[in-house]
Amino acid sequence: MVVKISEFLKKNYGVLIVLVIALAVRIIYLRLYHNLPDWNQLTVDNYYHHNWAISIVNGNIFGDTTYFRAPFYIYCLAIFYKLLGISLWTGRIFGLIVGLLSILFTYKIGKKVFNKRVGLISALIQSFYPICIYFESELLLDPLFTLLLQISLYYFLKWWEDRTFKNIFFCGIFLGFAAITRPTVFIIIPVIIVFIFLLLKAFKIAYKHSIILLLGTFLIILPIFLRNIIVAHDPVLIASQGGINFYIGNNDAADGVSAILPEPLGFNWRIQQITHIAEVSEHRSLKPGEVSSFWLHKTLRWITKHPYRFFQLYLQKLYHNFSNREISNNRDLKYFFKKIPLLKDNPLSFGIIFAFAVVGFIYQSHRNKKAVFLTVIILSYVIVSSIFFFSSRFRLPLIPFYIILASFMVYQIPSLLKKKWPTLLLLLLFLYVTAFFSFYPLVKLPRGNPSQHLLSQGLYYSSCNNYKKALELFKKANRIDPLFPETDLDIGVAYLKLGQTDSAQYYFRQETKKHPLRTKAYTNLASLYFINNHINKALQKIKYPLKAKPYDVVSNMVYLRALFYDSLIDKQTFKDTLFQVIARVDNNIYLLNDITGLLLEQNNKELSEQLLLKAIKSSPPPIETDDEAFERNFKNSLFNWTHQKAYSYYQLGYLNGLKGLYDKSITYSKKAIALDSNLVEAYINLISGYNSSGQKEKAKIIFNTAIKKFPTNPLIGRMKNILFQ
Repeated sequence: MVVKISEFLKKNYGVLIVLVIALAVRIIYLRLYHNLPDWNQLTVDNYYHHNWAISIVNGNIFGDTTYFRAPFYIYCLAIFYKLLGISLWTGRIFGLIVGLLSILFTYKIGKKVFNKRVGLISALIQSFYPICIYFESELLLDPLFTLLLQISLYYFLKWWEDRTFKNIFFCGIFLGFAAITRPTVFIIIPVIIVFIFLLLKAFKIAYKHSIILLLGTFLIILPIFLRNIIVAHDPVLIASQGGINFYIGNNDAADGVSAILPEPLGFNWRIQQITHIAEVSEHRSLKPGEVSSFWLHKTLRWITKHPYRFFQLYLQKLYHNFSNREISNNRDLKYFFKKIPLLKDNPLSFGIIFAFAVVGFIYQSHRNKKAVFLTVIILSYVIVSSIFFFSSRFRLPLIPFYIILASFMVYQIPSLLKKKWPTLLLLLLFLYVTAFFSFYPLVKLPRGNPSQHLLSQGLYYSSCNNYKKALELFKKANRIDPLFPETDLDIGVAYLKLGQTDSAQYYFRQETKKHPLRTKAYTNLASLYFINNHINKALQKIKYPLKAKPYDVVSNMVYLRALFYDSLIDKQTFKDTLFQVIARVDNNIYLLNDITGLLLEQNNKELSEQLLLKAIKSSPPPIETDDEAFERNFKNSLFNWTHQKAYSYYQLGYLNGLKGLYDKSITYSKKAIALDSNLVEAYINLISGYNSSGQKEKAKIIFNTAIKKFPTNPLIGRMKNILFQ
């Protein structure tokens, strides 16, 4: 055993040293990152993955509707959360492990395509490559997709050498895992099949190997496809985001690098929003797969009408794939990298790697078919993926292959210096031209949002209820870019939370002037009018949000509150409207609890009970398409929804206590406490229920439990006088 370990270490000491270096680099990076406030400031996609993984850990294993995004990364993240606990450290440690494995397979592929030394150089470069280090820690699926693509190509290279069914099958298996992580891997499958036929030449044998490859891929995808059919009755192969992603890259507002849609959707469009637009257009309810098809066909119609603009955008996106610039639509990478010396002072950049990779390919292509294969993989992926839109993380899966080709050129430099000066000079010329192409901004980037980092920080502090800090950041952002959508809105919300309603109203009005098609500022103005008892103004102002987004819970809540206090509305009209609203927000528990509170103020017990019975039967929106899952404070999480349901049970207990139905009051109060043991009002209900029904000893037992749990609560204190008089 000792001999075997010694042999293993001797044989692999080089790559083990590289992996240790890579681990040390990543530990240092995580420590530096952890000391920044940015550690907790996730972006929208990160929050979505985080919240979805927590939902799986909490028992929602099979989900509720069609996968909007390919699910494999989220399930892997959920497994780590289950094993190590739910925290950002856990998610980032998972990313670190994925990153180290990716470096290992970069070494393995480099060794198979060229030799061991090239493999080691490649692994070492990737160990320090800044964009890899960054994305591995961001709770995004791209590093895992990168690794799975590497493993699948590694097995294909093994098959290249031995032509066994086993290796081509494993290639297919890992292509399948890559597909259920990011379906764009389908681009690669035809390339591999073409190479199978080129290498085997005999048609029947090549056909059999291709079938084995596809069988392996299909075996992994099939459970996802069947799950979508069984759970959602929606025959979507993997995920339903393809249509909208296609439209993001090809529309009147598209710039090739931003996840932006035409107004009023803008940069922060929501799944519910694009679903509503599709359903209004089609005049019926649509499944997620049908929504995707709607946006796919809308994009194709746009391309037909604007072929020149489409072609222009496509060329820009192609260029961005080879440009040295790192682009993210969620975070200002340039601003973030400046905060961490490991990234800021890192000399490695895509332009350098790209230039060396191109020259490495030119030098080796005529004698190394495997190098040609890697290059074809890169080009095929870039050519097809550029139909969508560009972001640095979409380029990440190709980085190890660029690095391998570049490392070969680095490996060749000493021998070229010794023997082939003319060749070296020619290659240096190619290197210069390629580097110039990558580094020089041939295509201008869109202006974007220079205040993005300030707005992101402000929204984070706002979600932590630190509205003073949030306001300070929002105002800085407004000074940099006063026209950016929702900046005035954010300032207004911060002022409102700080109790400065006049200032809030001013900024909400500014938002409606600058961006009249967006709805949130109108809703907030309507809410302010309602607070100030201007009921008619509130009802007028809420009309546009309700028309644009009839499904929006907050707008409907404001509308019902104003309608409730409108003296011109009779009770029956209000009741009819109420049930129409409840239907269009799909029995949302927040709205039901909110309106029940108003009804109980007027002692409307019958209608209150109807709403509360709906509330306790309500379910949160499907996690896969829940826009709230993209937020830090995920209001539809199991914890928050359970708390709301507990509150519904508490209100039912209170209501039945008012009606003298003490047994029901006790039952509902117990259910409220079972769901949320910190709901003090439910304890008071239960004590009152027992006491009023003559069960004083039980009332005293619950009181003693409550007084220990809430020793300073005045409501519990008052119960003592009633029980022990």
